[in-house]
Amino acid sequence: MRHYGFQVVAMWESSLPAGPRFVRVPDWPDMETKEREWNRFLADEEWKEIKRITCAEHGDLVGEVQDHLLVPTPYSPATIVRGAHS
Repeated sequence: MRHYGFQVVAMWESSLPAGPRFVRVPDWPDMETKEREWNRFLADEEWKEIKRITCAEHGDLVGEVQDHLLVPTPYSPATIVRGAHS
């Protein structure tokens, strides 16, 4: 992911009655970079091929992608994530 201007600082998985949810938290330097590089990542031919092969072998693993911009509040406690600094 660093090739596209971001690194993943955390990943979580939850189990819900409707099925598991996977949450990836990337750290973007700014919104312009996020928009440009995320679109570049989604258009990447290597990534498209990985998705195609994975889907053929295991079925569609991603039903929905949600995009949220999280901004820390001034009253939020410090976030500690392995390998990341807040």
